[in-house]
Amino acid sequence: MKIKETLRKATRATQFFHRRAYHSLGLWHLHKQIDVSLALMLLLCIVSFPVLMKCSFKKLPAEPEVLEVVPDEELNNITETEEVHEDLGDAPVEKEVHVSLSELEKRVQLGELTMDTYALQKGESLLTVLNKEKVPANERMNIVESLELLINLKSLKPGMEIMLFKDKEDLVGLSLTLKEGENISVLKEIDGSWTPFSHTGRVETKTTRWEGVVERTFSGSAKKYGVPENLVSQIINALDGEIDFSSDIRAGTTFDVIAEYKQTEWGLEIGSKQLVYVGITGGSKEIHRYVYTPKNGTTGFYDAKGRSVSKQIMKRPLKAKARVSSPFGTRFHPILKYKIFHKGVDLAAPKNTPIVAAADGTIELLGRKGGYGKYISIKHANGWKTAYAHMNGYRKDLKVGSYVKRGEVIGYVGSTGRSTGPHLHFEVLKNKQVVAPFGTNIIQGNQLTGFALEQFQAWAESVHPDFKQHLSGKIPPIPMPKPF
Repeated sequence: MKIKETLRKATRATQFFHRRAYHSLGLWHLHKQIDVSLALMLLLCIVSFPVLMKCSFKKLPAEPEVLEVVPDEELNNITETEEVHEDLGDAPVEKEVHVSLSELEKRVQLGELTMDTYALQKGESLLTVLNKEKVPANERMNIVESLELLINLKSLKPGMEIMLFKDKEDLVGLSLTLKEGENISVLKEIDGSWTPFSHTGRVETKTTRWEGVVERTFSGSAKKYGVPENLVSQIINALDGEIDFSSDIRAGTTFDVIAEYKQTEWGLEIGSKQLVYVGITGGSKEIHRYVYTPKNGTTGFYDAKGRSVSKQIMKRPLKAKARVSSPFGTRFHPILKYKIFHKGVDLAAPKNTPIVAAADGTIELLGRKGGYGKYISIKHANGWKTAYAHMNGYRKDLKVGSYVKRGEVIGYVGSTGRSTGPHLHFEVLKNKQVVAPFGTNIIQGNQLTGFALEQFQAWAESVHPDFKQHLSGKIPPIPMPKPF
């Protein structure tokens, strides 16, 4: 079996280099005629070889042959016969139609094909993705074997973008982005075979901007103006605590949103749009926030002076409405049957309701903890911590040391440990001392300084044309000239 597999891979490699040689010489449209000619020449050599060998060993005649002399009169009577060949004319050369990545991208723009962008997840392989896309088993193997001629598929890393080109439900092309402007592709030919290509093309980063006025709600108005839903959710989640979207945002409030995206040289957008700026102005509120990732830091919202947004710790970190079944403070314990200080709040909710992180932070403890049952504690900036108890289970990929963002699911409501029913026990601590979870618990943002601040402000100025105004605040009115 190993010999057979080796021969099969060698055959595919030979076919690939055979195709690439013709493409590089610009002779792909003549490859059939050239292949036939070479085969005929090889056959002629094989057939002629024994005859040539025999002639080379043939003995010379004992006497030289006498050439017959033809008189001049007879030479004059000999007429030369001209060999006539049929005029082939300008017969058209049959060209083989060849699929290209640019052709697929143009067909996507015309609406003839669809393109899905998929980011490779941790623990996934290309075969896993193709299986999810319900690609037939024989085609899956052909795609993988073709790409392995160009790259070791075990080297693919989580987060790598995969572009899937489809004709209705059928996969007709796949492209992997290796780095900026370079990708490898495998495309389905007209005869059903899959051909691998290595392609280097210009990929530009472009921006798009939405400006609008709130009619009723921010989310509804932003979507009406074309802001993608995922960006709207990102804005609300990030600025919740700095701005109250139910009371601070009123009819007439203006918003300004800028996002960036990557586009190929043929005009096809790669991946999803990424938020880089949001501005909200109305009433007493005027905020300008830039989404920035400092070197060796995490992505956050910064003002024009390089201060990251201060965030309020969420009071009810659940993805559902929850009833307070037991408040913070001294209470009569329903199981122990005596008064005891309750260090957090109990939020009653149905079993398996998603629990989210109340603020950005790093998981410090994940596992069972006595009467708390299944438990998670998260360490935040400036000495803050939050804890979540009686959980039914955790999100599968989480472990101690995992970094989670505000609003990101970390587990599910349960009734493990010392509990009388499904609920979340939620605690907030400041410098190891418990505080009331329903208080105004603010995690102050960080301030960029020195060269890091210079880098940020140079980038922010390239993002928004009014950056200098955001930096200085509202432009003061021009004073009236003094009379002479």
